[in-house]
Amino acid sequence: MEGKKMIGLAAAVLFWLSCFAVLALAAAPRSASALASPGADEFQEEPTPGSGTVIVHPKFGGQILGYDIDPNGTEGLLSEYVSLGGGANLVATELFDQKTGAILKVVAKENNTTQDDYVTEGIFGGLGLDLFQHAGQNHFLAINPLKAGKFTGKWTPPIRQNYQLWSIGASRETASVAAYQASFGGGPTYVFSSNIAKNTFGRQISLKSIQNGNEFLLPQIALDSKTNQAVLADSLGCPEKTCVSDIALVDLKTGKISKFTASLGIGSVDGLAVDPTTGIACTTTLVDGGVEFYNLAKKTGFEVPIFNAGELEAGLDVEFDSLHKVFLVEQYTSTGNINDPQPRVYVYDEKGNVKKTVTGLQRIPISPSLIALNPGKRIGFLPVVVEPQHEVLELQSFKY
Repeated sequence: MEGKKMIGLAAAVLFWLSCFAVLALAAAPRSASALASPGADEFQEEPTPGSGTVIVHPKFGGQILGYDIDPNGTEGLLSEYVSLGGGANLVATELFDQKTGAILKVVAKENNTTQDDYVTEGIFGGLGLDLFQHAGQNHFLAINPLKAGKFTGKWTPPIRQNYQLWSIGASRETASVAAYQASFGGGPTYVFSSNIAKNTFGRQISLKSIQNGNEFLLPQIALDSKTNQAVLADSLGCPEKTCVSDIALVDLKTGKISKFTASLGIGSVDGLAVDPTTGIACTTTLVDGGVEFYNLAKKTGFEVPIFNAGELEAGLDVEFDSLHKVFLVEQYTSTGNINDPQPRVYVYDEKGNVKKTVTGLQRIPISPSLIALNPGKRIGFLPVVVEPQHEVLELQSFKY
């Protein structure tokens, strides 16, 4: 979740859907907490990368508004809406099976509603989180455990008046997150920590001291669970060599903020993920088609160009596989041809080497969309833009 793109709330998601008829996804890119890591040679053994055979169809055939899969389980979660005409919609949230794609259970459904929406925000430590928007008010509903298939409680982040929750950076195996809220009025962004399962919150930390115009107003965010820091990445977004990326580290306990640049990455930052065991962060940037790797402790970094680099070919979402110690980067098109985009997912090690390339994918949104991962099974899911509707109506699996 994230820059990118990207928008984490229902109103913003629906706005982008109406403008571009593609999905801007609810969950911001998330960095995973570490598990025991095999060696590089072991990663090379399994499996042959490529598109999978699992296609997920929402039960009611609607457009998908957010999705995720349990990285340690067998289920996934998605939300959908179906326009019924006259401003009325059918809205629903559903559990699906990662292995077959079958819908297992409808968690919630409303028919013929004009003021309600569900948006899947993500799965955090086996807990599913949904944004429920009712009459213009946002509520966050928890499904804990995910297998329960029903709402069991609420997450109540302290959102300021005229502010919205924009993105969440998480340690996927736990319910601990870093999040930020921002205002359309241009006020300072606030970063805070939370345990979603316990519904507890840390201090609100203003980013006013590092904001430069719109920079760090809507940054990419990830959680470094080892240092208890929110890692932020942003830039001024312009196509000039002076508009390089900045990285900020926010101590979620003390509120101390440090910012640095390694003079890398031109244009908007579209993706961010962190390996908390090594303190390596990976970002993607739009204008130069760069994939950047930062040593957060040393405040240094280097950049490699994504294959077939160009603005259309630039990397989008970044996710970290904590089991195999690799970063996955999505690419809307490997051809530069929007009529035949041939999307890809690249698997990078922390030295910037491409270890695997996932091909054979169906069309994905042009804006960054979550790479939902199950590292133990070495599978992921991405959205599918279905023609001629040009809407996100399916999820596709892939293996890496």
